[in-house]
Amino acid sequence: MMTLQEIYPAENQLSWVMKPFNGFCLDSRQVEKGQIFIALNSYSQPEKTLQFALTALEKGAIGIVSESDLGLEDAIICEDVRHRIGEWQKQYLQNVDPVTPAHILAVTGTNGKTTISRLVAELITLQKHRCAVMGTTGNGILPNLEASSHTTLDALQLQNLLHDFAKQGAEFASIEASSHGLEQGRLNGVDIEVAAYSNLSRDHLDYHGTIEAYAEAKSRLFQFPSLKVAVINIDDAHANIMLDAASSNPAHPRILTYSTTQAADYQVFSIQYSIAGATFRLKSPKGEFEVKSPLLGHFNIENLVASLIVVEQAGFDIATLVADVAKLKGAPGRMQVIRDDERLFVVDYAHTPDALVQVLKTLKRHTNNQLWAIFGCGGDRDRGKRPLMTQAALDNADPVILTSDNPRTENPEQIFADMKQGIHFEDHDVKEIHDRREAIKYAVKNAQSGDIVVIAGKGHENYQEIDGVRHWFDDVVEVQSAIDALHHKPNSAYPAQ
Repeated sequence: MMTLQEIYPAENQLSWVMKPFNGFCLDSRQVEKGQIFIALNSYSQPEKTLQFALTALEKGAIGIVSESDLGLEDAIICEDVRHRIGEWQKQYLQNVDPVTPAHILAVTGTNGKTTISRLVAELITLQKHRCAVMGTTGNGILPNLEASSHTTLDALQLQNLLHDFAKQGAEFASIEASSHGLEQGRLNGVDIEVAAYSNLSRDHLDYHGTIEAYAEAKSRLFQFPSLKVAVINIDDAHANIMLDAASSNPAHPRILTYSTTQAADYQVFSIQYSIAGATFRLKSPKGEFEVKSPLLGHFNIENLVASLIVVEQAGFDIATLVADVAKLKGAPGRMQVIRDDERLFVVDYAHTPDALVQVLKTLKRHTNNQLWAIFGCGGDRDRGKRPLMTQAALDNADPVILTSDNPRTENPEQIFADMKQGIHFEDHDVKEIHDRREAIKYAVKNAQSGDIVVIAGKGHENYQEIDGVRHWFDDVVEVQSAIDALHHKPNSAYPAQ
């Protein structure tokens, strides 16, 4: 067993610092006897940080490491502990249970993180190597994922899972790196070897304050001392910030760029869209390839190319990877396709006006008939975006069905009233079907050959929250169930109860 002194030679030594301990804990409610409690300053309840520390001691913690002075004799003050804890936990786990760590591949960006990380894991799995994936839609070794509480877990959870995946034989781990996670040091201690950047748009400014600070947080991914390769989308307006970060990294990672519009290390051209997906040519340092992708949308071409580069740089042959593209499925709830003969039903997480516009615009390139939009707006959230969502749908789809999303504790009638506020519905084929299941059934019954139907807003979520209670509801399952009923097939879409 190791001691804290071996990990962190504190100047003011206390007796417990030199005693063996049983791991670290960040949650005073879960402290076990013999652990060291890390007392991070609580942003929401700063006055309770001391109480959390006292609770941890009562439950058997041998000592406290805190960010600030709590006035406790058994506490060591380490102002940057939240940036150290990941490395500490990794050292502790390797000491008590040594494993061969997985090669870490990470992706950051406002949009595309989930899809790229999932595609990376799928491509590696198709090469007969075990790959874990960690992010918004779940954590685990493909295909077995468990729901995740955050895009990027706290430092202890992250290190614990990576260690566990390595014990299970994962050779690689494909992880999402959120701006919050990077800013707060949750990924510190993770030996990231290949990092990718997709794009950046306005988001999370309630936390970061400015778009510049948001971009700076993202750029931290390219400053990891373990980094060997940086993969950057140079079509994005903030690409230079990422390029500068990678260029200034003392580790001197190899920098690779990709683009669909300009000269780059990996350049896409001759794109053709169809209801079956997209075909394009890819110029790479290893030659030129024709890529046939089952994924829909221009941004999924970008996501796919980023994934191919990351996996190639992880040690695989790009020609073999390109040949396996046709087998890819992508992240659940991200442009997820359910096919019914010549009709497509697409479930996507788009729940903002901009995201809905992007999804609908990109799908127009694939359809040779009507493009439908089914969407709702969440309750207890930004009311101002509700009519903007409706206008986004009317401007880019026809027919349009207004339905329910997660009303939460808000009156659904108020949500629908807001969705229609100031909107002119003349010359549009619009229906209002409050029951989301019935709205999906209507579209399945009435969509014609060549149509694409977008069911937006909930994506991978498998619940609908009504009056504060979560009821099981999965858009993908509902679509498949409606299709089966239409064709008089047994209802196989619902999971066994």
